[in-house]
Amino acid sequence: MKLFSYLLVLTLLSLASCETDTYQLPGEILTGSLTDPDGEPFITEQPHGFKIRMLEEGASQYYDFWGKEDGTFRNTRIFRAKYTIYPFDGAFFPVEPVERLIEGTVNQNFQVIPFAKIQATMRQEGADLIATFTIDKAAGAGKLKDAQLLVTKWNPNVGMHSKDRSVAKDLSGIADQSLQGIPQELTLSGFLESGVTYYARVAVLSENSLGRYNLSAVSKIVVE
Repeated sequence: MKLFSYLLVLTLLSLASCETDTYQLPGEILTGSLTDPDGEPFITEQPHGFKIRMLEEGASQYYDFWGKEDGTFRNTRIFRAKYTIYPFDGAFFPVEPVERLIEGTVNQNFQVIPFAKIQATMRQEGADLIATFTIDKAAGAGKLKDAQLLVTKWNPNVGMHSKDRSVAKDLSGIADQSLQGIPQELTLSGFLESGVTYYARVAVLSENSLGRYNLSAVSKIVVE
């Protein structure tokens, strides 16, 4: 009889436990993108590219999530509520927050001003990879400190935290006006191998508290 009573209690506890786990998971969706004042996507990398910060109305705890390399973001696990939302933790100036009710699928785009925009082209000369690039630094951005040519083998996700080789140029001793819009070069010597596909981009640091780099678009180099 005691064994029967014990099994009965376990069964009731198990049923009670199952009932408490049947709450509905959050399913509201927030999507969007970051673009610069020219309407072009904000070029970044992940991780350490940018985050979206959300603060639910009446709450004190922020909820942050990472955006994507192409400047878009998407979160499919949000509770229905009113939120203050803004992008942060990226190589751009602070952005004014917006308030939105997240119900169903909500699209919220943001315009950001990058510290700098980089246009870069790549060319192969034997085993050398040469990047020619220009820097367009935004007014009010910090001193240009550093430029780097970043390269990976096979992996298109090249960035400051994903690179096989890099070469840097110290810009700290050069006046910004001597760099603005004027073609610069970086050369990675003796690295390219026949039959290998490479991905490369240029990263530029304008002095900022997070040490975030602005990046050019990724270039693909197929070595025959």
